[in-house]
Amino acid sequence: MQDFAHLFSDSVAAWLRGRGDFRFQRYERHYRADRSAAHDAGSFDLERTNEQYALRCRRKGGSLVPILDSKAFRHRVAVLTVLWGGSLLLPSIGKSQPVAAGVMLCGIFIAIRIKRRRGHSH
Repeated sequence: MQDFAHLFSDSVAAWLRGRGDFRFQRYERHYRADRSAAHDAGSFDLERTNEQYALRCRRKGGSLVPILDSKAFRHRVAVLTVLWGGSLLLPSIGKSQPVAAGVMLCGIFIAIRIKRRRGHSH
């Protein structure tokens, strides 16, 4: 029987120190689910459970790539970039042309309100 403790040495150490680690918790959920399913069937095989978990982890791959590739993440990065650029640009424009900066801000806020109202009405 293969023991997966060597794969989770840092996770187990963190868990024992009380800090918790999502990888160990994920394995624990898998183990408990298999054990409860086998309890109904009458037999539990730890080796088979560990092999299934290893296959599941290999198939799943990284979870960071789908998040970075999502439309919501790209939208948020674009909004944050515009906000950052605006926060750098607005003070300099405000010093040289305060009326133009005020009109621009009012226009942006009105456009946001109109967009939100149109979004809520549909």
